[in-house]
Amino acid sequence: MTTKTKGLLTVLFAYTIAIGLGYLSISYTLHLGDMLQVFIADIIATFVIYGFSVAYKNSSFYDPYWSVIPPFILLFWVWKQDFVLSGTSSLLIYAMLFWSIRLTTNWMKTWEGLHHEDWRYIDMRKNLGSSFEFLGNFGGIHFFPTLIVFFCCMPMGATLSLQEVMPYTSIQAHAGFLICILGVLYEIISDAQLHRFRKNNPHQKGIIETGLWNYSRHPNYYGEILFWWGIFLFGNAFTGMTYLILAPIAMTLMFWYASIPWIEIKILRTRPAYKDYQKRVHILFPEITILKRLIGK
Repeated sequence: MTTKTKGLLTVLFAYTIAIGLGYLSISYTLHLGDMLQVFIADIIATFVIYGFSVAYKNSSFYDPYWSVIPPFILLFWVWKQDFVLSGTSSLLIYAMLFWSIRLTTNWMKTWEGLHHEDWRYIDMRKNLGSSFEFLGNFGGIHFFPTLIVFFCCMPMGATLSLQEVMPYTSIQAHAGFLICILGVLYEIISDAQLHRFRKNNPHQKGIIETGLWNYSRHPNYYGEILFWWGIFLFGNAFTGMTYLILAPIAMTLMFWYASIPWIEIKILRTRPAYKDYQKRVHILFPEITILKRLIGK
């Protein structure tokens, strides 16, 4: 058995326990609303994964949480509706599974094993010192992303809870499905282009400026954001819960002001030429890059 296989089995064991304890908690919160029930289960699962991260001194235990847990959250709401599906909820399930399988598979391919930890967590540990365990590891790496993703999953619960009054699949729900699929395809294409570039440049020299990367500095993140905006459109199609628009906005801001700048600071340390690329290509939205080129700026 390879080191990577052992690592994947350990992670599988951790998530089995996390999901199992989360599911068990539901039997003790039946007096609460559906949304609060699944939120509590989500928090419990996060604590379990955090425990494994501390035990193995590797915060990357949390990395697959982003794509593994949302389908289980969706499954909970499907279960609450006795597995009766409408056309809208079926499209929602297809979109969610397409996204989850793609992202989880990509993580499995790129993760090297228990000895490997995301460079961002290593930087955070060095910078925060003694404050890392609570502020960085628990708060920043585990708890905050759980809150953001759960918030973005809330439109799914709204969609399924009202499916009995959905006699048809609205144009907005179809638009949400289309945006979700386009977002995942955008991620697939951009990741493939990046993988090809790295294969042709094994020493990590140069900057990828071809394909989708010619219009966005982070097209893979752009695709991820598109997916969550699509999920919002599903939930907003019938419920009118306009406050849920804060969910994809929060996701967009997290990438724009936290995740992406962190990555770009690291790139600039070794590739100063990246600064010129920053001037020519928008940080996230290809539409803005195209517009600037059309007007000659």
